[in-house]
Amino acid sequence: MSDDFYPFVDSGDPAPDNAHITGIRASGADPADADGTAPSAEQATYATRIAVYDDMLSTPRVIVIAPKDVRSYLEEITNTVYRCMREQGGGISLMVIREIVENFIHANFVEPIISILDDGNTIRFADQGPGIEDKERAFEFGVTSADRDQKRYIRGTGAGFPMVQQYLENAGGAVSIEDNLHQGTVVTVSIDPARVMEIEHAAERGGAVRGAQPLQAMPRQQMPGAPGVANPMAPNAGAPLSYQAGYTPYPQGYGFGAPGTQAPGAYPAPQGYAAYQPQGYPPAAYQQPYQAPWPQQPAPPTQGWAPQAGMGAGGWPQEVPHAGEPYVSERGALALSFLAQHGSGGPTDLAGAFGSSAPTWSRELETLAQVGLVIKRGQKRFLTEMGQLWAQNHQQNQQNA
Repeated sequence: MSDDFYPFVDSGDPAPDNAHITGIRASGADPADADGTAPSAEQATYATRIAVYDDMLSTPRVIVIAPKDVRSYLEEITNTVYRCMREQGGGISLMVIREIVENFIHANFVEPIISILDDGNTIRFADQGPGIEDKERAFEFGVTSADRDQKRYIRGTGAGFPMVQQYLENAGGAVSIEDNLHQGTVVTVSIDPARVMEIEHAAERGGAVRGAQPLQAMPRQQMPGAPGVANPMAPNAGAPLSYQAGYTPYPQGYGFGAPGTQAPGAYPAPQGYAAYQPQGYPPAAYQQPYQAPWPQQPAPPTQGWAPQAGMGAGGWPQEVPHAGEPYVSERGALALSFLAQHGSGGPTDLAGAFGSSAPTWSRELETLAQVGLVIKRGQKRFLTEMGQLWAQNHQQNQQNA
């Protein structure tokens, strides 16, 4: 096969042993044949089965790749999977397929099976080799188990899974590494939205998961501003404000009471009127805790009192010092406090400090990155400017409590 298919890898020729300088042949050097030719390439011993699912209601079409020399074997598997994936309408990069197919060499090509699902947008690679003990570290650059012999056919620099992770995160997909049923490894890559949500649950089974986590997947009862959430975001400017039944209208004639009520002498408020509030009058009945009165106006006492942004007074609501700040869970608050104290950190650091698993903290850090509180540089996370502001206000809240 052409060496261009696997750039920057050994051609297979024996390395020089400096015998012309020392007069001594290095032990373990690959001897050449009597005619000066190098020994033949290592042969794979197991066939690869590629299962193509046209739909989930029929058995898959199976393509068998017969074992042969390693270079030709890797090339044929990669090209066949990519061709079948494109025929199904998938859009996964050839680079992703190539990097994971190359990892079969770590499993000594023991019973490799590749499944093409979801119209080509999901590919699952399985083997029955020795498996991967530390799956989280497989996503770190430079971490590899490739030996000298394997580096004749692959780069062996530990860049494969990190590159796959970066591609899928940018494409809105996900990748997971799990144990196979008896032994070996299962790697699943997908850019199908429904399958991505399924892959994210692989962490609950002890797998390592990387990929984008869409914000719309957050349960409604945990969304910022939802009833019962202690940290609601302020409503959008110009949007109709939510009313609260039972609130006594302020007797100034602006009609900010409960729906269907009107203050004495007040003109009816137009439907949806809420974009303008005159200075000096109490704000509209925001969802708790934003239904606070102005300090200089007498009004019925309310729970969860909070001053208007910019007033500089105490009594901020817990974890929401400014209107519009994103929702942060209890675990997210621990992660932000840790990063503020130590400067940087990762899932392993947080797992050691607070318990839970590294995949759990990895998902939490991804959520914080989605809302702009955390940024990833290399394999560490750092607070953004907004994250630093959140940490400062959170610390001030704890001191005032």
